[in-house]
Amino acid sequence: MASANGSPTVVKAARLIDCTDGSSRENMAVVVENGRIARVSPQHELAFPEGARPEVHDFGDATLLPGLIDCHTHTNMRGDGSSVDDVHEDDDDIHLIQGVRSARLAIESGVTTMRENGGWNRTTFSLKEGIRRGLVPGPRIVNCGRPITMTGGHCWMMGSQADGVDGVRKEVRRLVAEGADYIKVMSSGGSTRNSVPTRASYSLEELAAIVDEAHVRGRLVGAHAHAVQAIANCLDAGVDMIIHCTFSNPDGSISLDQSLADRIAESGVWVNPTLWIIMLQIRHLEQKQDEEGLNREEETLLEASRYRVSRRLEVHRPLFESGARFIGGSDCGWGAYPFGQFHEELKALTTVGLSSKQALLAGTRDAAEAVGLPDSIGTLEAGKEADLLVVEGDPSRDLDDLTRVAAVFQAGQRVK
Repeated sequence: MASANGSPTVVKAARLIDCTDGSSRENMAVVVENGRIARVSPQHELAFPEGARPEVHDFGDATLLPGLIDCHTHTNMRGDGSSVDDVHEDDDDIHLIQGVRSARLAIESGVTTMRENGGWNRTTFSLKEGIRRGLVPGPRIVNCGRPITMTGGHCWMMGSQADGVDGVRKEVRRLVAEGADYIKVMSSGGSTRNSVPTRASYSLEELAAIVDEAHVRGRLVGAHAHAVQAIANCLDAGVDMIIHCTFSNPDGSISLDQSLADRIAESGVWVNPTLWIIMLQIRHLEQKQDEEGLNREEETLLEASRYRVSRRLEVHRPLFESGARFIGGSDCGWGAYPFGQFHEELKALTTVGLSSKQALLAGTRDAAEAVGLPDSIGTLEAGKEADLLVVEGDPSRDLDDLTRVAAVFQAGQRVK
């Protein structure tokens, strides 16, 4: 971004968190030229050539930090409690319009990049292109297009069912040809009706073929994995991110396999635990319980959700302590998780041992590496995209301050 006279733009605030290490510095400024960060310097050291008239945005007693990166979104989904089976009844025009709304809510909340984890047919490709052209506002999208799943598996209705080694290789090639930035695979079942989250969906040979085909084409692989066997297959196949990583046993119980936890830590694979979405479900059910009571089905769901949260915390705390690399990915759009509340997932990460600073890095620097863009986004450093978030308060001390958005810049352009 340059000012109308072609000079640089300067963004100043009382505090700056560049997210290289989570520390905060006072009275800093970011100089933006042509959509990228030209330099980060103390405000008193700012100097420009004679005649230059930079456009200055001084936000006073606020904090300047990189735009947030949400590693797990579903823009077609409503985020109002509707199931994936409910949303499947919508046509693709509605899916795309829903995506436009989701993207606007995300960018206005300070999310400047999101990793889209799957939608219907070509709708997310169209959304990404619309944002790129400036037709609609929204974050930069790192897109899988559709998740690859076994026939009848989790999210089968999105359009990428594939079976067998040859079949899954072909599906990777098809998605890359359509423009997929990375590959998402359902390595276990999930919440889709008739899928089984406690069992692996693909054999190791099939999963390894997906990873090989994707990596040959320069694409990272994220794998949805609830089941213990699916997690083991992910490690053996060499996926780059394990999503949910629930450690569900065949009998439906959840318990840590320490040997797998150690392998996760040693491998360096990213873990996206998606914690808040279950906590939010409990909050909604408890609120309804207090206000009007629950029916038997809802009471059963509340009990099951409480079990899942308690067991997942008992699994993910030692997993993090073992050295696993956690990143922030909300799963927003899914279930009752609306867009615009990514900060809640970052806060949820602190329940498994991350500090506020570590959680902030999980949604910026570490997330950039996890989505394959560490040289472009995630920190405030010279040469990177000028994706900037300005908030009142200090989110390195209180993550709720991420909701106090004063301004959002994407590639140097102020979008809020």
